[in-house]
Amino acid sequence: MHAAATDPLHSPECASARETLEATLADTVQRHRPEQLTRARKQVADLCLGRTSGHAQRTGAPDPPIAVPAPVIDLPRAAQVRPPVMPPVSQGPAPRAATITACDPAGCWDSNGQHLNTMGPLLLGPRGVCVPLAGQVSCP
Repeated sequence: MHAAATDPLHSPECASARETLEATLADTVQRHRPEQLTRARKQVADLCLGRTSGHAQRTGAPDPPIAVPAPVIDLPRAAQVRPPVMPPVSQGPAPRAATITACDPAGCWDSNGQHLNTMGPLLLGPRGVCVPLAGQVSCP
């Protein structure tokens, strides 16, 4: 029984603090402020569990959330950046018009040694339709 006399959990101060906390929690008519609830919880913890060193806070019901607006960051305007100037792509010398040297039922041969296939009235080279003009042919 000697241990019960020194136990702060069974002290009259602890019982009074617990009653105050329970009354604060049970009060539905008047909305209690979070500060009152925190103060009552701290008093119960100090009186019933013994004083602790430091500023440790008992965790209980979470504090109401804090709304923090998103930061607005103003960026400095960058100088107008021009895209790099690309040098013109050299196409090389323009292709020379080739002369048609011989024809067979499948197509014609030109002076460059390419076979041009016939497709109806058209001549098709390796890269597209060729344009015949006065015995010469120009292919892309």
